[in-house]
Amino acid sequence: MLWLYLYFPALLLNTIERDNGSESPLIVLSRTNGEVCQANLAAREHGIVPSNDLGTASALCHGLNVIDYDEKQEAERLLQLATLIYHVNADIVLYKPNGLLMKVSPMLKLYGSLDHYWQALLPVLKNEQITFHFALSPYPEAARYLAQASADKGFLTKEITESALTTLSVHQLGFTHKQAVQLERMGIRHAKQLFDLPIASLGQRFGKIFSAQLRALTQSHIAQQAFFSPPEYFHQSLELLHEIANSQTLSFPLQRMLREMEKFLFAREAVVPNITLTFRQREHDDDKVITLSAATPESAASRWMPLLQLHLEKLKLDAPVTHIRIDANTLLAKQSPTQDLFAGKRGQLTPGELISLMQAKAGKQAVYSLTLENDHRPERAFRRQNPLQPCAQTLPSHLPPRPSLLHVTPRPLLSRPDTLAGPERISGGWWDKAPIQRDYFVARNKQGQLCWVFRTATGEWFEHGLFC
Repeated sequence: MLWLYLYFPALLLNTIERDNGSESPLIVLSRTNGEVCQANLAAREHGIVPSNDLGTASALCHGLNVIDYDEKQEAERLLQLATLIYHVNADIVLYKPNGLLMKVSPMLKLYGSLDHYWQALLPVLKNEQITFHFALSPYPEAARYLAQASADKGFLTKEITESALTTLSVHQLGFTHKQAVQLERMGIRHAKQLFDLPIASLGQRFGKIFSAQLRALTQSHIAQQAFFSPPEYFHQSLELLHEIANSQTLSFPLQRMLREMEKFLFAREAVVPNITLTFRQREHDDDKVITLSAATPESAASRWMPLLQLHLEKLKLDAPVTHIRIDANTLLAKQSPTQDLFAGKRGQLTPGELISLMQAKAGKQAVYSLTLENDHRPERAFRRQNPLQPCAQTLPSHLPPRPSLLHVTPRPLLSRPDTLAGPERISGGWWDKAPIQRDYFVARNKQGQLCWVFRTATGEWFEHGLFC
């Protein structure tokens, strides 16, 4: 059994750099001890290294960008990486916030060799623009600590792994700082010295947990195999390096996030009917929330961007945005559209995409379709329904022609029009206390239009619609 451990020493830093497209000096500061825990290349060129305090780092570089370390945000990014790597390797164990352990041996049957497996995994890691170290070993815990020591090698046998472990210091074996200091006081500075001692006696001095941790370094299994399962929804957060005060400027980081969502949905052959965007504003408790809804579920970023831009045009910010969050909690199976070979060339927008754009521009309530109702009265013979929803009934074939355009309220006529066909009597409404009795005709008005008119029981004439 072979295990691969991937260690990401600057995962949060890499994420901030990628999301903001910045190459300026940047550090991640730990608020627990006030020291630099991650620094990018531009900051290192100024002499800044991890373990520097903020004062030293600021003195070395005056244009320094500082981000507080957020373990939760880093763990979320690790989850995203695991979701991408899951398509290459199925058995993954999360070591939050910056490590992944993968069972490699079962995947070799699929890829044929270790080289082919690595060629499939490496492009995924490079595309994410992250710094990583790795180690491959029959011992999972050994692979973990060798990767954290920047081994970047494969130790394919137990003997080679044990030999590599002996070169590590006691601080690199996962012991607590207190335990490592105690070992150094005993004159034990390297793992080789530790392995030469009987584990039972070390257990008596340091406890059972210490001895169990020492044994785990040369065991071919892990205690709890809680393997990773891909999430059932898409969620991504973005911490802005520089605040954004213009709502239109938000489209640039959001476009990248939508592309990430597209990759997530493509791997699952899924689509989403709506997306929720949350904008955290500086010194404001209330977040700005936008919900994008598509008439037909979509996955492509190119389809969501026009809707997003229409909403951003109407968005009014109370303060600059410091953080963006995108959630897509309803995943639906993607249905491939049936295309007619002889249908010819059509427009680039599907009916659903067109409706989504109209709803984003005019409002969701302003775009609808009609369906028939069981009522003889023309103004009550239909009702509104969601766009693209099929009509539940069909118009009876025995009815005379009906106009394409019906006035909201009948328009009174001053004189009798020139009738061409009719009459058709419509009488009813007694059941809901809105009775009518009308004689309908097809007529031609003074503009030469074919219209639908009726005469009431009292002899008054009204125009009710137009034939188009």
